[in-house]
Amino acid sequence: MQLHEKIQQHLVRLEPSLQAEVLDFVLFLEQKQQESLPETVINDDDALKIHQQLMGQYADAFAKLAQ
Repeated sequence: MQLHEKIQQHLVRLEPSLQAEVLDFVLFLEQKQQESLPETVINDDDALKIHQQLMGQYADAFAKLAQ
């Protein structure tokens, strides 16, 4: 049995007010996790620049190999 299934089994045994507390805590943990993660999303312009730089580097490397 997977962890989320075990948690769900225990959760359904709790009274609704305690289930609400569990939900509040889970939401708190999600927020805490989001705040601790580094900003990993880049915009399309930055991604395109990175792609262009890599393609240039690959072209240079292949040109040197062809010599």
